Amino acid sequence: MEVASAAPGEPIVVVCASDHRYVCPLAVMLRSLVARLHPNRSLTVYVVDGGLGEDAKRRVASSLDPSRTAVHWLSPDRSCLLEVPLWGGMPIATYDKLLVAALLPATVSKVLWLDCDLLVLADVTRLWDSDLGDRHALAVQDSIVPRVSSRFGISGYRERGLDSGAKYFNAGVMLLDLARWRKDDVSGQAIAYLRRYRERVWFMDQEALNAVLAGHWGELDPRWNRNVGVDTVRGAEDDASILHFSGNLKPWRYRGRGQYHALYYRHLDATAWAGWRPQPSWRSAAIGRYETSTLRRLVYPLEQRGMPLVRMFTRHYATAADVRIPRPGTA
Repeated sequence: MEVASAAPGEPIVVVCASDHRYVCPLAVMLRSLVARLHPNRSLTVYVVDGGLGEDAKRRVASSLDPSRTAVHWLSPDRSCLLEVPLWGGMPIATYDKLLVAALLPATVSKVLWLDCDLLVLADVTRLWDSDLGDRHALAVQDSIVPRVSSRFGISGYRERGLDSGAKYFNAGVMLLDLARWRKDDVSGQAIAYLRRYRERVWFMDQEALNAVLAGHWGELDPRWNRNVGVDTVRGAEDDASILHFSGNLKPWRYRGRGQYHALYYRHLDATAWAGWRPQPSWRSAAIGRYETSTLRRLVYPLEQRGMPLVRMFTRHYATAADVRIPRPGTA
C-alpha cells in the first residue's frame, strides 16, 4: 500500500490528543517526529485539547521547530460519548480520535493519526505518501489481537457477519481518508457499536473502529507500529520505524532499564521537559527488571489472562463528569 514519491513542501497533517497526563509524552512524540522528518517537509499538527493549560501548550510548542511545525489546538465536545464503556483506568480521552472528522476543518481530507505514547524513529514522509486507494484508513495489524475473532477482538463479529479470519488493526498509527470518514459517518457508527456492545467491549475505540471499518482498511508495514512490550518479547522490534509504548509499562510512569526507554529519555531531553524523569521507587525498579528479564518472556501470556478480571471490576460507563473537559488546574 506504500509508495515512495513525495511532493516537496507539502505539509504532513498530523492529529493527536492529550490531556494533562499525556502532555510530556505528546511533546516527546512530536519532537521525535520532527527530528526524523525530511528537510523538505513540514508539519501541520492538530491536537485535541483535553484540558491543557496555556503553560503546557507553550512548553509543547517550545519543544518544536516553529519554522517546520504549526500547532493548532482543538476543543472537543464529548457529549456524544456519554454511556460509552471505560475500564482499567483508561481516560475518556482515548475516544477523542472518534471526534476528529468533525473537529478538523472541512478542507482537511487526509490526516495521520498518532497516539502520544509513540516514539518516531523514521521519516514519516513515505507513510504519508502511501496510497489509500478506496480505503478509509491504513494501519498495522495488531500484535496482541491479530484477528477479529482473537481474544480481546471484536465482541460482535459474528452478529456483524465478519469472517473469523479477518485481520484486526491497532489504532495508534492510522493514515485516514477523512472525506470517506465524513461521508460514511464512521464516528457515528463506532459510537453506536460501543453503546450496543458496551458490556462486552475490550479495547474501546480501537474495537469500535475495527468493527466499522472491517473490509475498508488497508495494511501498513508492521515497522510503522511496533509494540515495545509485545514485539520486544517476540524479538521483532529492531527494524521499527515507530515504537509504540502501549500497555502500562510506559517510560514516563517508571524509569525502565531497556534500550528503548533510554532512547525515549534522550528525545525527552530535547523538549521543554529536559532532565525530568519518573520518581524512583521499589515498584518502578522491580518493573524495570521484570520488563527486560527472561521471566517476562515466559509469563507474558499470564499478563493477558488477568485482563478479564480487571475489566470486570473496573468497568463503568461514561458520565457527564467523564466527558467534561476540565479547566486547567482542576484536573
